[in-house]
Parts: sequence; C-alpha cells; structure tokens
Amino acid sequence: MNAEFIQNLPTAEQAIARLRELGMPRRNNELWSFFPVAKIPTPEFMGTDFAAAPIENASPTASPAIQETDFAALLPIANQARPMIREIMPGAAEMAMLKSNNDFGHTVLDIGKGAKVSLEILDNKVTHDIAAERFDINVGENADVEIFFANPACDLPLRFRHFNINQAAGANVRFSSICRDTAIGRVSVECHLKGEGANFDYRSLHVLDGEASQHSRLTIYHEAPRTTSTQLARNLLSGSARVSYDGSVIVGYDCTGVNSSQLVNTILLSEDASVSVKPVLKIYHDDVECTHGNTVGELDAEQMFYLVSRGIPKKAAQEMLMRSFAQETFLPLPDSPAKKRLMSSL
Repeated sequence: MNAEFIQNLPTAEQAIARLRELGMPRRNNELWSFFPVAKIPTPEFMGTDFAAAPIENASPTASPAIQETDFAALLPIANQARPMIREIMPGAAEMAMLKSNNDFGHTVLDIGKGAKVSLEILDNKVTHDIAAERFDINVGENADVEIFFANPACDLPLRFRHFNINQAAGANVRFSSICRDTAIGRVSVECHLKGEGANFDYRSLHVLDGEASQHSRLTIYHEAPRTTSTQLARNLLSGSARVSYDGSVIVGYDCTGVNSSQLVNTILLSEDASVSVKPVLKIYHDDVECTHGNTVGELDAEQMFYLVSRGIPKKAAQEMLMRSFAQETFLPLPDSPAKKRLMSSL
C-alpha cells in the first residue's frame, strides 16, 4: 500500500474545518459557475459563522486537506463516510463493481504496477435529498485501468461524484460514462499525470430530458513530459434539460511533448434545452500540442431528408441519428467490459 497516498487523505475534522473556511459554493467561484448552487442544502456542521466568501487558493506548502478547494470533494469525508480501502497488487487482473451503501461514500484504491483493472460504478439506492461520493485512485506504473458507469435514470434530487486520480509513468486510465438522470448532478474529476507517458482518456454522454441539470468539472494536470489526455463529451438534450462542461488542462514547466485535446459536441432537440462550455488551457511550456473545440446544433437536416426519402418514418430516422451520435462517443475504446456495457446500454 502506498503509505504517502493514504496519509495525504484528509480526516473528517480537516474536511469540516476546510469547508467552513471555504464557505458554501457560490456562482462567483469558478468551480461552480454554471451549477444551481441555491439547490445545495447547508450541512449542519457548517454552523452559521462559516466564511462569507469562497476561498479559491491555498498556500502551495499547505497539507492536501488545506489545499482542497472543491466543496463536493470534501463533503463525503466531512459527513463521516467510512473509507473502503483496497490495494490491488502489481500485475493483478481484476474486475469490480463499486457501490456505496450510504448517502456518503469514500473509496480509496491503490492499484499496483502493471495491473489491469476494470471498475464499474453503480448507483446506490438512497432516496434522500443529497448523495455524495469520493473516489481516490492511485495508479501505478504501466497499469491499465478503466472506470465507467452507465446506470439507469435516477431521480435523486442532488448527487455529487468526485474522482481524484494520480497516475505514475506509463499508466493508462480510461474514464467513460453515460448519464440519463432526471434531477441535478455533478461529476468532478481531478487527474494528475505524474509520470512520463501517462495517458488519461475521458468520454461522457448525457441523454437528458425534462428539467434535468447535469454538470461536469474536469481538471487535468500534466506534470511530466510526454503525457497525453483526451476529453470527449457529447450531449443529447431535450425538454428544458441543461448541461455544463468546465474542463481545464494545466501543463507544467519542463513538460515537453504533452498532447491534449478537448471536444464537446451537443445536439439540442428542443428550444428550451441549453449547454454551457468553458474550456481552460494553462500552458507553461512551448513544446506541446493542446486543442479544444465546441459544437452545438440540431440533427443534420440532410441526413434526415436522406433517411425519410427512403421510406424510414421521421421518428425512427431521428432515433437512428441520435443512436449513431451516441455510439460514436465510445467506438474508439478497446474491446473491454466497459465498452460492452456502454454500447449495450445504448
């Protein structure tokens, strides 16, 4: 077990102290720019004298608990979530399904060098006003890890999921998800590419209707040379559904040969659906290739005309185009339990 990794996790007392210092999320905090923060209930442990305004920065010499700035990352620990700690030995091959048995869950995984691991995240069945989960995942050299979830639509009023991922040299992590939830949710990922040749691949699909409000926040730190990252987010939105995507890529000094791409594609199926996208690139080295893009539109009229003119009913033609758009999100994945699960759910 990586002792330093475990020791750096905050305690409940540290998490509560930090949350009281940060204050409740506000729209003027860049971490929560698009989120309906008024829907977040104030935890009892916050009291009434917490910080009047959010604090976004901490001293670089502070402990990891003090450096944490994301309310959602600290919430499960502050609520006394009992951590499920698991070590996966070097070279092991494992498949696992992870499911929290409470409103607040905390999973800690230390994945050994060269291990091959498939992790599916299942929804818990709580019916309370809020649920929050945190996953701390340390990935050893040359390990290959896939993390995915494609759960049935959930009407839990408010759900947070936060992932903190550290990758050593040559480690490969694929993070893939499908969301059909009908209420409010936020997935946040903080990925640190700490070793040369580490790769992080992120793919998400939101298929939303009604009043659904789903939000993604990614921060990818390239902290070593020749690291790579890919972000592909696709959205199919109808009704009054809303999605936001806030993705940051930070390339450190002396990190030559970094390659990073970010692309968000959205199809709006109604006039009231909306999407907000905020790409951020912070690059402190010249020899890198970093790109970002964003497209928003409707189903392709020419493709619709082609299908309908050949006798396919309009509704069936729309479903064919939407299914194709969705499947393209995950087609590049290698054959694996994740790809099989994701594709079958479409």
